[in-house]
Amino acid sequence: MDKVIRFNLDKEVSLSFYEQIKGQLLSAIYCGKIQEGDRLPSMRELAEDLGVNYKTIRKIYAGLAEENYIEIVKGSGAFLQKKSGRDSYMEMRNRAIFRLLGEVTGRSQALGLAAEEFARMLDSYATGSNLRRLHLAVVDHYEEAFIFAREIRMRLGVDASPVALDRERTDEEKQALGDADYFLTTSWHMDEVAALALSAKKEIVEIKPSHDIYQEILAEAQHRNVAIVIKDEKTLHAPWEIFMNIFHPSTEKEFWIAPIDRDDLIEKIIKEADLIFVSPMCWDEMRRRTPADRELKTYENFISQDTISHLKQLQLLG
Repeated sequence: MDKVIRFNLDKEVSLSFYEQIKGQLLSAIYCGKIQEGDRLPSMRELAEDLGVNYKTIRKIYAGLAEENYIEIVKGSGAFLQKKSGRDSYMEMRNRAIFRLLGEVTGRSQALGLAAEEFARMLDSYATGSNLRRLHLAVVDHYEEAFIFAREIRMRLGVDASPVALDRERTDEEKQALGDADYFLTTSWHMDEVAALALSAKKEIVEIKPSHDIYQEILAEAQHRNVAIVIKDEKTLHAPWEIFMNIFHPSTEKEFWIAPIDRDDLIEKIIKEADLIFVSPMCWDEMRRRTPADRELKTYENFISQDTISHLKQLQLLG
């Protein structure tokens, strides 16, 4: 039986898919997730599962075979080679850890960090302890402000309050603006929020959305009737025609984008859509209105990893 390995490919990092897949395979080997003699997933199946070119996987396997990690047996598959003594995977892992410690310590010293200070920062980074308690005001149209603030609270554990641009500000929102260390918004509202931040003498951070959601929707819409249900049409940021021209794929399948209060269109979607992507603000209502056998999906992570990393840096270093 092939060894099951879970991969996590990130399009937003600088590493290529080749480097990410090979690195995760080596990590699985060093950590004992793949044992000596285990058969690795077939190259073709792995390429299909990860959505990458078959030649990329073949190159990775060939490299691992050349480096004596695996043995490729024609007609049988790729197997993790057996090693012992100084060549055992445990010894290799220990040597890799020791090299890593030396490299990281050397780089921290080159940046002028004392060993004690670097150790404290590393502990805070890894465990999330002793981080700066940030107060953030997420300023956008209400639906996005709500969703982004909710996600930031969940992923970083900071105080993130939604502040709506498209309605009169509440006392609670005014307080959030006053208490905030930073204002956050998307590029669509940057000018408006930048003026607000300038008058309040606050710094501003741009929220960059993750592209994974759009890519999944477009992939699904190639072979299924797909709908997107949102709370407010202003969330689209563009006229209907422009949005459809940009995001609607060339397919004969049906594709809808509808605000939750368009009862006629929502009823049509519930009857005809194979898959409905739902804003978190609409989830409870759509789940109540939709038969249990109809597939609904929502998301937790709308924000790019680049933005989350920047906010984590502010927590750690200010």
